[in-house]
Amino acid sequence: MRIGKKLFSIMCEEAKEKGAKKLYISAHSSEETQGFYKTLGCVEAKEYNSKLVAEEPCDCQLEYSLI
Repeated sequence: MRIGKKLFSIMCEEAKEKGAKKLYISAHSSEETQGFYKTLGCVEAKEYNSKLVAEEPCDCQLEYSLI
């Protein structure tokens, strides 16, 4: 497993242990970044965090289910 996927996996396990049901990701809009997150199973967020959108309007808002 490559380092990015390994770090994402560790983050998911830590979040699950803390009781999280999903991750919210504000990610750079580049094709490579979007491709990386989408190959991991991330999808467009159902609800956007308006503060993050205001701070980084070009970022894409994604989520990842931990259930």
